[in-house]
Amino acid sequence: MPTLMQKIRLVIRGWNRRRQERDQEFLAKNTWAPASAGAGARKPVAGPAATQLDIEGLTVAYLDDSGQIHHYLDTESGDVLDIRANEAGVGPPRYLRIPARSSESEADDRRLFLTSLDASSVRDRLASCIGFPEEFRRTLSTDRGTERAWYSFKNDRAIAVIDAWLRDVGLR
Repeated sequence: MPTLMQKIRLVIRGWNRRRQERDQEFLAKNTWAPASAGAGARKPVAGPAATQLDIEGLTVAYLDDSGQIHHYLDTESGDVLDIRANEAGVGPPRYLRIPARSSESEADDRRLFLTSLDASSVRDRLASCIGFPEEFRRTLSTDRGTERAWYSFKNDRAIAVIDAWLRDVGLR
């Protein structure tokens, strides 16, 4: 489940992106050609910008395991849309449903993470509760360094899955 800071960063990033788009639109509409360019000179027109994908938003959407929200990628703007599960879904072709993480992939992530740790008492305690997600998180919270390593590992794995999905759908 995404942390509060991830959600705040996602919101701020969306605000900034929309503000930049408005600024670019304004400049495209209000840029004038100098008189020295001749009578036939035209205003520069902003061409379609390359879609900038919101990787942080995609990562948060992939890691969301609430089951209450469906996440879609707007292929034209690169934004992530959050729609409640009980509301009507967004249809193709402009919107693509972002894949959800399965409980098996989370268990696989925990196993792989343990193999990346050096032998220690924290690793032994984590290994004993690998099949119990709540206990695993509780044990992680006892060691800040290991907890940070877990969340970095988890985010890296999520980004790799999202990147592979983007390649599969032809956006990378």
